[in-house]
Amino acid sequence: MILKTYYPYPSFPPVSVSGGECRLKCRHCNSIYLKGMTRAETPEKLIKVCKKLDENDAVGVLLSGGYNEDGGLLNLERMLPAIKKIKKKTKLIINIHPGFVDKKTACNLDVDFASLEIPSNFMIKNVFRLNKTTNDYVETYYNLKNAGIDVVPHVCVYSGDEHKLLENIEKLSAIVVIVFTPTKNTPMQNEKTPAPERVGNAIKNIKKMFPETEISLGCMRPRNGRIREDIEIEALKSGASRIELPSKKTIEYAKQHGYEIKRFDACCALPKRFEERALVNSATKGFSVKFHEEVHVAEFS
Repeated sequence: MILKTYYPYPSFPPVSVSGGECRLKCRHCNSIYLKGMTRAETPEKLIKVCKKLDENDAVGVLLSGGYNEDGGLLNLERMLPAIKKIKKKTKLIINIHPGFVDKKTACNLDVDFASLEIPSNFMIKNVFRLNKTTNDYVETYYNLKNAGIDVVPHVCVYSGDEHKLLENIEKLSAIVVIVFTPTKNTPMQNEKTPAPERVGNAIKNIKKMFPETEISLGCMRPRNGRIREDIEIEALKSGASRIELPSKKTIEYAKQHGYEIKRFDACCALPKRFEERALVNSATKGFSVKFHEEVHVAEFS
């Protein structure tokens, strides 16, 4: 058995193409998570940031940011030529959180893979406050997929029956399970975190639907205290084979139960074809922390 662990900082950092701006301001986030991203709100800044990463032997970059009132990534259209240039001029693996994307934009999006949340209708209406449905996100999934982009769906454990959100999705190489996390200074800061058993059940149900697919426990989940460890171990027991930023206790548990641990300097949605480039071993050149210090890439707490 193998447990793949993922450490995106600093060699696969998130970059906000909207800077600190988000017009959507979802109730669970309220733009808080933009503070942990490197800002690059113009094409020139984005090229500069990615060039610096490439010069320092980074593995890749996650293009993310705030969203407009319709759920699309701010500045994406004006960034398309810059993204093409980055893809052509650097060795970086490019992941993107695109939000809603139409067919035309998908065909002009030169990235290696996309991380796309497939939320429930309840979450779309009550948390994102969008006049959209799960089917609209599924449509974006196929716009990206038909454009030749590898899409890794993200499913949030929150309102129940998460596996049903993937009923209209085809066979996948990976699925990321994230967990609703009450975040300070947001309208949902006092809501409860789903119990570890609920996270485990969601993973079991998804595994039944996609038995050949790797399931990852993503970075967006409680990351403090006992609940963190309990969720991680429950995820492992339930069929997850990837965990981003696992606790020491989880690593110890995995070793005690016969798992071989592999470390990747990347985000946990990384497609298998890129694993060799991100795998950390004795022959891997260490990524320079100088860039990390310069741009203050922060780990979400």
